[in-house]
Amino acid sequence: MPAPVLYDAVTLLHFAVSGHFDALKERHAAMPEPRWTEAVRTEIENGARHGHPGCGELLHVQWLGEPVVPTASDRACIVHLLVALNDGAGPPVAHAGEAETIYFAEKLDTLFVTDDNAAYDFARRRLGDGRVKDTVDLLREAVAIGELTPARALAIADSIRSCERHLRRVHPSQLSAAYFDW
Repeated sequence: MPAPVLYDAVTLLHFAVSGHFDALKERHAAMPEPRWTEAVRTEIENGARHGHPGCGELLHVQWLGEPVVPTASDRACIVHLLVALNDGAGPPVAHAGEAETIYFAEKLDTLFVTDDNAAYDFARRRLGDGRVKDTVDLLREAVAIGELTPARALAIADSIRSCERHLRRVHPSQLSAAYFDW
């Protein structure tokens, strides 16, 4: 059974915009909550208000459950992560969802799933190998346990890219089904 997971907004939107949110549901709906944080939900709410694709649909997904909400003491720690994710720039203006999710992934001992390159690298250094995943990792895991075929995983990745969304830069620009069958 997969470990509990906290998603960043970018990965949730990859699956929502491409019409493949069912693959995430299949992979993690049976896991305990939370699955997202207050800051991630706020990012998605802001996107919905501005008409960004996928945001409105995500706000109605029941299996994501209630987001984890930081306390005042949590917020102080999250601000330090925000500054670090923004290369020490203050006041930090970006990466609120990533910082909050990394914080709670560490605090709650969950996986962190993101396709944001900087957040992935930062979280991997902080949380360690195996605690940070991206879309391709999720698709590969689904193939490994028989939830998806390699061809379906490739179709999902291609669909995400065709919606002008980007997988992490470590993955080749041309993928094959074999890339998901490891």
